[in-house]
Amino acid sequence: MKKLLCLVLCLCMLIPAAAPAERKVITALAAEINPEKLESAMVDARITGYSREEKTLTLEIIVPELYDAEEVQSLQEGDAVYTQGHEVTCDILVHSGQFFTVIQEKPRESVLLTPYDDQAYMILDGDDKAWTVLAEMEVPLPDKAVFMDCINPATGMALSLPPVYTVGEFLDILENEGEAGPGFAANNVTVIFDAAGNPEMIRRHYTLWTDLTHGTGSEE
Repeated sequence: MKKLLCLVLCLCMLIPAAAPAERKVITALAAEINPEKLESAMVDARITGYSREEKTLTLEIIVPELYDAEEVQSLQEGDAVYTQGHEVTCDILVHSGQFFTVIQEKPRESVLLTPYDDQAYMILDGDDKAWTVLAEMEVPLPDKAVFMDCINPATGMALSLPPVYTVGEFLDILENEGEAGPGFAANNVTVIFDAAGNPEMIRRHYTLWTDLTHGTGSEE
């Protein structure tokens, strides 16, 4: 009897315990932009302030939240997506075509993940991407810099032939437009820096994520 009991115990030790599946939380990929090294870089930004006297801009450097495609495609119910500073749990996971919808029941929240390229997915926040502020900084605005306005400030629609303005004209637009126009803090600004790390071109574009060069929402 003792030998039988010993054999049973040994067999039990050989059978691995059924451990619950580990909950996976996917996080955004590291940003490729280094805000301390902006030489010859192109960044997405929000203009949150300016000084006409000192010819400076206050910028928020922003990056879209991108997630590894394999991690997104391996999501299961019970996993979570970390976005905008908090976790959204996959209580319900809907896979439709290329899209993944993560639904959290309590509190009710959902995120839509859509392909950004072959290696990454992004989260759509309404008609725009979900953005993260990488850094806030004040940058000089050299006289040689130019501003290209790709939207009509009166209508907010995209322009097929955007005008180009000098720094002085750009500061006039900032000053006159104020809160009345489409704004410069709506995830709709791209800044190109020169080899010295100073802005050489500022471009304001339509705020929808849709690529308007393909003819959506533009006007002549």
